[in-house]
Amino acid sequence: MTTLETFEAAGPAGTLAGIAAGPTGGVALPVVLVHGINMSRDVWADVLEPLARSRRVVAFDLRGHGASHRSGPFTAEDYAADTLAVMDRLGIERAHVVGTSFGGSVACALAVRAPARVASIAAIGSALSVEGIDLDGAVAAIRAAGVRTFFAGFMPQASFAPGTDPKLIERALDAAANGRDVETVVGVSVTALGSDLRPIGATVRVPALVVTGELDATCPVAAGEAMARTLRTELVVVPGRGHVLTMEDPAAVVRLVEGHLRKHENPS
Repeated sequence: MTTLETFEAAGPAGTLAGIAAGPTGGVALPVVLVHGINMSRDVWADVLEPLARSRRVVAFDLRGHGASHRSGPFTAEDYAADTLAVMDRLGIERAHVVGTSFGGSVACALAVRAPARVASIAAIGSALSVEGIDLDGAVAAIRAAGVRTFFAGFMPQASFAPGTDPKLIERALDAAANGRDVETVVGVSVTALGSDLRPIGATVRVPALVVTGELDATCPVAAGEAMARTLRTELVVVPGRGHVLTMEDPAAVVRLVEGHLRKHENPS
């Protein structure tokens, strides 16, 4: 029987909200799902249930997102500390960590900070650094338009492949905008997009998988290739998909993640 629970955890800077699901008495290592910036745990909704048929799976809202607290700072290392707090709250000693977008960088930071707690990592639509972004222009646009209007114009082109179901884009828009003020979004975005996680990635020593959508305009294939090289692993490109693979093609994400977990399922 699969159980489902919502929970709150005391994070380093405030309360974190999440959901956990899995079979009663399961013995496989748990999976912790980490979303990217300007998302929420909802991006995992169509991935969590199938993964939870065979193991415990946890998804939670990072600080500054969803139902969690709004306090910063918002670095990958701070998000990694949030992830550890959630694992501690749920009694998870060791897990596979799967991140999407900036969540992939968080997985790297966690694997370096607490390698004994991380069995493997997977990065879905991720990059260790992002180039060519006009941060000052982006900040000005967010402040001028407001959170929801900004993301409504940005997401269809930057986050999803052409032809994506508008209902999926609306869900992502809700996750990015609902209950979030301009300064929180600015702080989250500037910190993440201005980060260079390549030095951290180079020190990761756990098994890794990198997956990128062929049409990802935010973390394009070249960025995925660079991340895979740094992590000394393979890049898998999903044809015809964009940045938010967990929503655009959850079946492909489940298939790839489950294959990765089977290769690195070592509870010791």
